[in-house]
Amino acid sequence: MAEDSIVVDAVRATVKSGRTATFYLTRAQFSAVNAWYWTPQRMKHMGLEPVSDEEMARIRTELGAEACGSAYSNRIKCPNGHTYGAFEFVKQGIEEHGLETTRAIFSLKDTAVIRANPHQQVVCTTCRRQLATPHYYVYWGYGCCVDLDDTSTAAFAARHG
Repeated sequence: MAEDSIVVDAVRATVKSGRTATFYLTRAQFSAVNAWYWTPQRMKHMGLEPVSDEEMARIRTELGAEACGSAYSNRIKCPNGHTYGAFEFVKQGIEEHGLETTRAIFSLKDTAVIRANPHQQVVCTTCRRQLATPHYYVYWGYGCCVDLDDTSTAAFAARHG
């Protein structure tokens, strides 16, 4: 296993390059990447807020997925008035990858997942409309990091939309 700092530097270089990759990290490496990337300023700018206990309970009871630990997500307003947040993100993940795959990712014990520059098309789970605004998320063991030199969500949407 590589030194933690080498792995964190590899994630950082990948994020800054704009290339897409998925990293499976130790919890310590995951925490270091999140500390570097998800600063309070970036979280505020990108609209990340804590996922409520009620929304986590809905994920568990209505979707059958156990997204345990702390979680943060932005909330996107669909032009038809619906909201896309953590619940809808997990629901879309289950629709695209299956419940067992989603459960497997959230149940990893000593491993965490970082998606660098993911290219996910956000789809309103209520009306099926594709949404232009990107969804950002970080859970206790699963998160994303996106190359945003200017930290502009509009610029991100233009590049990756």
